[in-house]
Formats: sequence, C-alpha cells, structure tokens
Amino acid sequence: MLYGGSNALIVVFGGGGYIGAHLVRQLLEAGYRVRVFDSFIFGSDGIRNLDSSNLQVVIGDICDTRTVSKAVMGADAVILLSALVGHRSRESKETTLREVNFLASSVVLDAAIEHGVYRFIFASSDSVYGVQKGVLYETSHPEPVSFYSRLKLRMEERVLNSRRSYFIPTVLRICNCHGYSPRMRFDLVANTLVRDAIVQKQLVLTGPDEERAFISVKDAARSFISCLEAHERLVSGEIFNVANSEQQLSVRKISGLLQQIKPDLNVQFRRSAAVLDDYSVSSSKLEKSLNFKCEISFLDSLKELWQVMEEGVFADAYNPCYYNTSGSSNTKE
Repeated sequence: MLYGGSNALIVVFGGGGYIGAHLVRQLLEAGYRVRVFDSFIFGSDGIRNLDSSNLQVVIGDICDTRTVSKAVMGADAVILLSALVGHRSRESKETTLREVNFLASSVVLDAAIEHGVYRFIFASSDSVYGVQKGVLYETSHPEPVSFYSRLKLRMEERVLNSRRSYFIPTVLRICNCHGYSPRMRFDLVANTLVRDAIVQKQLVLTGPDEERAFISVKDAARSFISCLEAHERLVSGEIFNVANSEQQLSVRKISGLLQQIKPDLNVQFRRSAAVLDDYSVSSSKLEKSLNFKCEISFLDSLKELWQVMEEGVFADAYNPCYYNTSGSSNTKE
C-alpha cells in the first residue's frame, strides 16, 4: 500500500482516457481516494458509470495552471497520463503540441512538487526508442524520430531530474496497448483489426510481418499501481518499460489469433515497404524489480473486445470519438 495507506489520495491526469478508465477503477478497488482531472474532449464514457464516495472528478484543461494547481492540493501521488498522441499530434501545430505535452505537463510536475506530493508517475512511450532493431532495454539509447516522441523524452528528463528525498518520480514507457476499455480506442492496431474483422467481415493487411511490443490495457494500468506501491528505493528516478514479454507479435500473428476466434475469417496480405523495423521491448526490469506479472493473454483480450462489439456496445466503431489519432492505426505511437 502507498505511503498514506488506504486513505491516500491519487490524482490521475487523463483519468477518463483509454488507460485511465481502467486505472481509476483499479485504484478505487484497492481502496484509494481518486481525483480524476480530464477535459473529456473524447467524452466521459471512461468514468461515466462509476459511483464511489472515494471518487472526485475535475473537468479542466491541463493548460490552465490555476486549475491544475488546485487539483494536486492534498495529493499523495500524481499520475500524468494526459497528452496529445500519435498522428493527430503530427497534424497539430508544434506550438500546440509543445504546450500540452511539455509545457503543461511541466506545470503539473511543478505543482506536484510545490504542493508536497510524494510520488509522481509519468506515462511516456516506447516511441522514444525510434525505429531501432533488436531488444530494447531502459538503458538503450533513445532515438526519437517524431516531435511527439522527442517531447516525451524531454519530459522524461524533467521528471527524473526532479528527484529529491521528499519527491519520488518514476517514468513508465508504455508500449502498444490492446483490449476493451470503457473509453474505447479503435486507432490502436490490435483493436482496429478486431473492429474490421467484425464490421467488414475480412482483413486486408499490409506490412504484416513487422513485430512490435504489446500489452493489455488492463495490465498497463496495473503497472502504475505496482509503481505506487513499490518501495521508494526501487522506483525513485527510475524508468520502466511496460510490455508483456510474451506479446511481441506481428500483424500476421494477431490475425492468426483472430482466426482462432472466427475460423472462417477471410485474411488477405498485401506487400508494402516496411514502416517499422522489427523491435522487441524488454520488460524484465519491471518484472524483476517490482515482481510485476501480466495477467491478460493477447487471445483473451481479443475475445473480450470481440464479445463486447458483437453485443452492440459501439453503434459506430468508426466514429472519430474512438480515435486519439487520425489516419492509419498501424503506428508505433
């Protein structure tokens, strides 16, 4: 249990998002008090059905310094998930992206320090590694190729440099997530494949053999709690890759899992120039240092999403409200 016990207050910036929706539920189930800070630009489905005396919701803009400052008051820990992501970030003006993903994020960090918050966890991305080959560890040299990933790396540096005896910062580099969430995203590659398989009754895939690192969105959320509850010596000033060591897969292999769910699924492959080099993200540090173990298999995650879609939960799975990005979902970010 985090310092402060079950009465500890956790402020989650972006708590209404894809990962945040699961993280908030897990925190409440663990007995924590939770304050969600979110602008809900994609809607409030992520936490709409939550009813708990331990939950407080603040609707605000992360760029509003006064609102951010008030939101962190009294907190024992702050988790920063909020960010512009993926293709949409590349289409935004760089000034807007910098304001949200670096300047506003820095304000959250500074406010946490000023108000005596003890722990701070920053959600970064495995995109900071760029398109390197081989197995990537936390000690691998980052080679970000997009403005989005460069800002993530800069923010990582700010977070880690804030380490003090009274302030415990941690960085989590999240890889490609998959699976159902109350705040659904269909711009993530595995989720896109499930949607297209159900709606279009077939899959036409390009670049099928590029492998990348995956993890269930539920397990990704659990990694934040593992960091919160770990001894400070294990997480203070540390970076952890968040991936499932058994889920280094290509699109071809994911389509094979979908054919286990629906054996008559028509899958076609088209040749194309490789978009990404094959890469593998090691999660051994997270597993060994924090004794973290993933609980959700790729197949079970796909089955759950498949069932939810067949139940008609999403009337229009191509609606922009289910996208944090625009354009192809076949992206590392």
